[in-house]
Amino acid sequence: MKSLLALLLSMLASFPGAGALAAPAGPAIASPAVAFYYGANPPWNELQAFDLVVVDPDHVPDPKLPALPHTRLAAYVAVGEVQPSRPYASAIPKAWLRGENKDWGSRLIDQSRPEWPRFFTDSIITPLWNSGYRTFFLDTLDSYQLFAKTPAERALQEAGMVAVVDALKQRYPQAKLIFNRGFEILPRTHAQVEAVVAESLFQGYDAGKTRYTTVPEADREWLLGQLQRARDEFHLPVIAIDYVPSAKRELARETARRITALGFIPWVATPDLTTLGVGAIEVMPRRVLVVHSPLRDEYELRLDAPLRFGALPLNHLGYVPDYVDSNHLPAQSLAGRYAGVVVWLTKDTEARERQKLIAWLGRQVEESIPLALIEPPNPLIESSLGKVLGLTVKFPAANTVPVEISQQSALMGFERQPQMTPDNFYSLSIAQGRSLLTLKRGEGQQVAAALMPWGGYVIAPYGVITLPGDSGNRWVIDPFGFLKQALRLPEMPVPDVTTETGRRLFMVHMDGDGFVSRSELPGNQLAGEVVRDRVVNKYPVPMTISVIEAELSPKGLYPGLSSTAEKAAQDIFRAPNVAIASHSYSHPFVWRKANASDGNEGYNLRLPGYRFDLQREIEGSIRYIEDRLAPVGKKVEMFFWTGDCIPGSDALALTRKLGVLNLNGGDTVATRSAPTVSQVEGLGVPREGGFQVYAPNQNENVYTNNWQGPFYGFERVIETFEFTETPRRLKPIDIYFHTYLTTKLAGMKSLDKVFAYAMAQETTPVFVSDYARQVLDFQSMAIARTPSGWRVRGASNLRTLRLPVSMGFPDVQKSQAIAGYRAGPVDSYVHLGNDAAELVLRATESVTPRLLSANAKVESFEATPEGQRWHLVGNVPLKFTLTHAEACRVRAGGHDLTPTRRAANLSYYELKSHVARPLEAICR
Repeated sequence: MKSLLALLLSMLASFPGAGALAAPAGPAIASPAVAFYYGANPPWNELQAFDLVVVDPDHVPDPKLPALPHTRLAAYVAVGEVQPSRPYASAIPKAWLRGENKDWGSRLIDQSRPEWPRFFTDSIITPLWNSGYRTFFLDTLDSYQLFAKTPAERALQEAGMVAVVDALKQRYPQAKLIFNRGFEILPRTHAQVEAVVAESLFQGYDAGKTRYTTVPEADREWLLGQLQRARDEFHLPVIAIDYVPSAKRELARETARRITALGFIPWVATPDLTTLGVGAIEVMPRRVLVVHSPLRDEYELRLDAPLRFGALPLNHLGYVPDYVDSNHLPAQSLAGRYAGVVVWLTKDTEARERQKLIAWLGRQVEESIPLALIEPPNPLIESSLGKVLGLTVKFPAANTVPVEISQQSALMGFERQPQMTPDNFYSLSIAQGRSLLTLKRGEGQQVAAALMPWGGYVIAPYGVITLPGDSGNRWVIDPFGFLKQALRLPEMPVPDVTTETGRRLFMVHMDGDGFVSRSELPGNQLAGEVVRDRVVNKYPVPMTISVIEAELSPKGLYPGLSSTAEKAAQDIFRAPNVAIASHSYSHPFVWRKANASDGNEGYNLRLPGYRFDLQREIEGSIRYIEDRLAPVGKKVEMFFWTGDCIPGSDALALTRKLGVLNLNGGDTVATRSAPTVSQVEGLGVPREGGFQVYAPNQNENVYTNNWQGPFYGFERVIETFEFTETPRRLKPIDIYFHTYLTTKLAGMKSLDKVFAYAMAQETTPVFVSDYARQVLDFQSMAIARTPSGWRVRGASNLRTLRLPVSMGFPDVQKSQAIAGYRAGPVDSYVHLGNDAAELVLRATESVTPRLLSANAKVESFEATPEGQRWHLVGNVPLKFTLTHAEACRVRAGGHDLTPTRRAANLSYYELKSHVARPLEAICR
């Protein structure tokens, strides 16, 4: 007889892509992770962490569309009842219906009807099979008990259900069936069943009385006996579904633990099964809902404070901000989907809308969704919401007593100390919580920032201040610490787009402006020719070069220079270290206005007879490059936004439709004279048409005062690289410049200086398209807590986790698809060897051999009986470092390697090749 663990592993191994998870090298897996989600618009990013997800096929008509390589979808199918909304409901003869389940508003079906098995197979299962479903969750198998009261009546109904199962399996022998209960027919059908489900083992829900219940001991003991029989006698995995309010997350976790301890697979959620609950794993919500003031249009979001200042700290903490204006708040529960809510209103709302916001925030407090209020308008906290939040506001009589600090937390004074002014003082007290900044004025006291049971807040002007004289902005409160504590964000490994295989990412991209400008360098070449000769041919690192069609085309602005310019572009695009991008047709300066104007308003390059056309700007310019400039077979990979770099959803949707990635925008320009994270932007901005990926940092135009000088100013980007490296790595290195930088000798020298700096660092050189793909992965990756550690799913391109050393260190031997790591004083950078991984931690660093770092991506990794095997793929000659590998035989491509040097426990290697398939450390 198989053991339960063997059965569960067998079940797990049958899931798509699950074989790797069951490999001997991986951690022990007690059970597959199963979720039930019946709501519309399932959160696929989170659900991909599970091995099996049961969905309502009315909401998921095509199970292939989510494209989840490690997750199998099962269709919910009711056998004993039918909802009137089901597409087949009207085709069921009335004579087959035997009453109503009033608790759920469904009709009961007579299972004894001889025509029913064929109807069930033809009309219910076949359409689902044809759409791609292969697993079916058969529900309401005990509903017949509501009308069949005698043993004889029940026997007829049970025989009918057995006939249904037989008919289904005869038509579709490969179908996998999961029963909800069905205990009475299991003795006759268990060989055709994959698993058994039962609801309400410890915590239940009374639909008739609409209230949650604790299952009575007698009921639990009866159900436990049935489940143990299914497991022990019929050798079936058992899934137990319990129901707990979304606000009681800890009760859900405890209930899941109790179910697991019995040897069953848990799922604990709300009774409508439209929330993300707790199962064998718990997905960590990586999204934060950011509520901002209403905007005139989608373009305004780009310059709004919640995006400009708030995205970076949330991204660094590992979270994805979703932006919603305060007039369009989501009605569905946020539990399980969102880690919390940030409310950052830059202006007060109208009274009617404010009341809706107040009620909505009150519901979030009731559901225990953490809130962070950043500089809320006074009317918001003076309202009834203040009482809900435990805040009391009073406005004392005017006086001339100065405002003083009576208490200040280490979270305050991050970049500027609080600047108190009488105009901003009023009495503000808290019922409970921890003050971060308390001010006093005479007898009055103001708790200006605090961590509260529901989250936390900071009032103006103690969040972000604007310096006088157009000197920029500064954070007064530590945004990283405040958001982490206010939103109660847990310690966990987070995806990181700054690093690849333990080394900082390094990339190069060029906007094509000024390609035909004459250079002042000796020879007076076109700037494009200088780029070819003194950048592309000089620096053998990956770079992505773009051109503006109207500058180069013989039908463009400079037909007399076209042949020379096109020749230079052709030479550049033939280079193996160059990827191709378009920088548009007419270089729109202001996308919103160009798109809304008649094309003659000066919002793009003036081309006689041309009216702005989005298709022409994007698709047309791509076709021009591929037809006239690119080598045969080499395609345009990216579109670089122009001008203000604020495209609309329509432009983003078009790039996505064309299959090209997008880049540019974001004003990351922190320097020694402006050392502030308020000048370091997030990863980009989401729009309906897709996600706009920001450039990691800005180009020379910003550092040279809009190209007015000094023309050597671009060298100051090195200050930006340094600021975004310490004390926390916030950005990769990106040498981002315009073609016209090479028209000035000082500009060319600054570019050479920047290259010299970047190439002297220990980096992993990549194309900006690689970075853009990582940013897109960041939006959707799943991180889940498991009994043994952490699960990662969706890491197709983003293969780095940042792990706080306070959590411990990866146990490479017990983990799966963990290719190595590099420990630092605060964080470790963990290398993923696959798009799915299981991470197990240990208290101290391992002394076993591992990959410390490399200037290449780990394409794949496996632990072998003799040691470890990696596939490394880079863009420059390989360099990698192994630790504790002194006794190992290291081979690449079948050849033994000798380290170039050793130091302590480190062995350094260098290869002429860009690729090592495989790289092996044979240590036994």
